[in-house]
Amino acid sequence: MLDNQTISLANSLPKSRRFFVKLRWGGRRVCPKCGERKLWRSNQRFRCSHCRYPFTDFTGTYLGRFRIPLNEVVHLLYLFCLGVPGYRTRLYLSHNLSTTHRAFRLFREAIYDASLTEMEALSGELEFDESLFGGKRKGKRGWGAEGKKLVFGMYQRNGKVITFPVPNRRRSTLVPLILEHTRRGSIYYTDDFKGYGVLSFRGRHHRVLHGKEEYVSGRTHINGIEGFFSYAKTWLYHYRGVPSQYFHLYLKETEFRFNHRDEDLFAFIAQLLVKPVPDV
Repeated sequence: MLDNQTISLANSLPKSRRFFVKLRWGGRRVCPKCGERKLWRSNQRFRCSHCRYPFTDFTGTYLGRFRIPLNEVVHLLYLFCLGVPGYRTRLYLSHNLSTTHRAFRLFREAIYDASLTEMEALSGELEFDESLFGGKRKGKRGWGAEGKKLVFGMYQRNGKVITFPVPNRRRSTLVPLILEHTRRGSIYYTDDFKGYGVLSFRGRHHRVLHGKEEYVSGRTHINGIEGFFSYAKTWLYHYRGVPSQYFHLYLKETEFRFNHRDEDLFAFIAQLLVKPVPDV
């Protein structure tokens, strides 16, 4: 069910516009290029009196990339937050599927870029593991299976998770990611993969001996990161397939949902949409 505020925004274009304008500027518009407050206005377009830069309220933001009215963006964002797959939005809206997919992709791009810029190093008790993503296929199984995506995950117990699509599970691939995104002196929990051996020089390192059918020994386990992988695969399953070229966006979506599981996703993503798009 839509809450009263979202119903109001979704049914009224002026209200939706005021909602996003307030998120974009807070109290007062300024030139997004030089920060000048004195602006010339013509309808919904502005020009800076200092640098003459022309802009609208959403120039350079993710929201400025949408080609549909803002009240329809609100409705699609609400459905996205609920986890409604694109192919099922036809039950609620009259958009064609390509419009919905493009809107959902812009939501995921905003989440992806924010995840990269706001990534903080993990510390404390940390779990690490790798997992293959992809549907069942004929042929070789295991780490060498074709058509699968390999994902490396780090989980801070009672905290956040960070994921990375990786080309392989070699030490030269995984260890640099650990060194970059964790703090020295942490407690590392891993399986018995030999590539993790160097972690004992950075902090306390505890192994789960899967080869000897050991999965839990006191606090030594990696159930947290394995639980996240299970959650991510379950969430992605109902999308009925993930395009290979956009897998990284879908992966960050599941990471974002997990890390912000106790927050209002609608308000959080709406705030991301009015932020400037990072330079490529």
